[in-house]
Amino acid sequence: MRIKALQMFVELSQAESIRQLARAHGVKPSVISRQIESLEYHFRCDLFERNFDGVKLTEAGRLLVDQARTILADVRTARALIDDLRGLQRGDVMIFTSAAPAAGLLAPMIAKVCEEYPGLRFGIQTASGAEVINAVVDGQADLGFTIFSPETSKVDVRCTRQLSQQVIMAPQHPFASFDSITYSQLASISLALPEPNFGARRLLNRVGADLQLTFQPVFETSSLAMLKELGMQGAAALVLPAVCCRREIEMGLLKAVPIEGEPSIDTTLDLCCAKDRPLSFAARTVLNAIRDAMSSL
Repeated sequence: MRIKALQMFVELSQAESIRQLARAHGVKPSVISRQIESLEYHFRCDLFERNFDGVKLTEAGRLLVDQARTILADVRTARALIDDLRGLQRGDVMIFTSAAPAAGLLAPMIAKVCEEYPGLRFGIQTASGAEVINAVVDGQADLGFTIFSPETSKVDVRCTRQLSQQVIMAPQHPFASFDSITYSQLASISLALPEPNFGARRLLNRVGADLQLTFQPVFETSSLAMLKELGMQGAAALVLPAVCCRREIEMGLLKAVPIEGEPSIDTTLDLCCAKDRPLSFAARTVLNAIRDAMSSL
């Protein structure tokens, strides 16, 4: 059994078809098929159901896919630790992050690390808070960097910072000159909010239910870039931790106004890694850099 076959198997489990995965790798579909067939021969069972619509994991395939991710994560860690043993300041680090802190916080942090350690390579994947945690647990990610993390004991949270939600708006917005905004006032403002499955939105909805208020957005989007743009255009106000719009606020394109009253709608910014899985030099270096930057927020 080859590691490459396991990699193709895991990737195909997330793809729509063998043809789609082959295009992504720039190879013929038969190359992917042979890798999967070698695994099926090794385990003496079908791992995928094949039909005109694509492929679907069999029960055996679903059983194998989680184990395969763990094996690949362990192999990647072992390779990195061997490089560390040889004193090589190089390696890959995969970071899964929520979209909100990705650009304004994470990008400057790892840019500095890259300048100091040119031998490091970075993979950065944006995902929901739950997806970030799952990626850390199953070995897809070395580090997770997220807000609105689900409560779990499956990861080791190395650093956390409390963040307060604020009302973010264009400087010319009628409420931008206020020292604070009440929840009643917030309910009267045109809002641009994340979709209902996002942690920020669920938190705001719970507060609204407690106060018998409805926060009905004019705009709903899963894109942080779109939320910011709507805010800068003056089309709507946002409800986010100010640190998520740090650059735009520093440039004077947006303004953050605190929310007045109880209950507060706070969250945390968390940096985490897997429990009981050793970190490579690359992962340790990035973790320390992010942790230092978080301490200065």
